[in-house]
Amino acid sequence: MSTVDDILGEFIDAWKAGERPELDAFLERVPAGDRDDLAAGIAAWLAVAPTPDYPRPARAAIAAEPALRAALRAAEALRPPLPESLPVLRERAGLGVRDVAARLAERFGLADRDRTVAYLEQLERGELDAGRLSHRLVDALSEMLGAVRIALPSPPAPAAPSQAFFRADEEAEDWIVQDIDALSRAALASAPAPMDELDRLFLGGPDA
Repeated sequence: MSTVDDILGEFIDAWKAGERPELDAFLERVPAGDRDDLAAGIAAWLAVAPTPDYPRPARAAIAAEPALRAALRAAEALRPPLPESLPVLRERAGLGVRDVAARLAERFGLADRDRTVAYLEQLERGELDAGRLSHRLVDALSEMLGAVRIALPSPPAPAAPSQAFFRADEEAEDWIVQDIDALSRAALASAPAPMDELDRLFLGGPDA
């Protein structure tokens, strides 16, 4: 029985040759226990592989193939959380936190490297919400660490209006009082300091 690496190599060779390798056929060539590994390897390759010059209908058919979708789902499930993967990628690239901070400072014109280091350390400790990272920062980290684009958690689906505003009658008085109290405190609180470029990269959200 061929190894996962051998089968993955054959898939890559077929792709590079402009063929349309059948994903199901390749997955069936390895034992059931190895299929997730092969699916993840194929998905990782497809994320960076050059696209052959297929006509548009052929590209649409490839994207709709169930095996491709399954491979992408398997790869996503196998990805560790960002605080776990970032130090591994950084160390594999032979970079310290300060090295990464220096490269980010050069790329984005950041003046305060100590704060950049502090943000990176918080990110690796899991103290920052990865959903607030800018796509610009994620792209820069992926590029400098030689990784397929670092995966971020999907934002939670917004609550439906009926969920957001429903309150039981007997609880109405309590939540009205609580909301008024919260609004009062917010009105008295000082406005947060405006974000600079560094803050926007780490806290401003995907489009910052």
